[in-house]
Amino acid sequence: MIKFRSLFFARLLALVVFLLAISVLSGYSACFAQNPVDQTIVSKTVTIKSKGDGGIIIDGQHYKTDKSATILDVDGNKITLCDMPVPCEAVVEYQLIENQAPVCLRIETKKVLEATGNFVIVDDPG
Repeated sequence: MIKFRSLFFARLLALVVFLLAISVLSGYSACFAQNPVDQTIVSKTVTIKSKGDGGIIIDGQHYKTDKSATILDVDGNKITLCDMPVPCEAVVEYQLIENQAPVCLRIETKKVLEATGNFVIVDDPG
């Protein structure tokens, strides 16, 4: 009977250790699944010279802009990417994701600039 009890507790202890190890490892992997180094949020004032193809162009770099991005006009009203005037000065908040184009989270138009003669909207689907 003593052997049976010690065998039972040994198996119970092994089960507890196993379950504890599984929970620690799953928590560890969940903590590092979204590494903050890989996803940095930046906010800066820029000149947006063109838009289209689901995003904006800043200094020749394409920034993705999807429907979840908040876009505001100079009065602070929500507008769509299609309605955003370009060229303009704006505060753009975007997320840098490793090996991908930056993703705009918020665009706040500060000043509408006058378009030059060679102004073009790049393939804007609407």
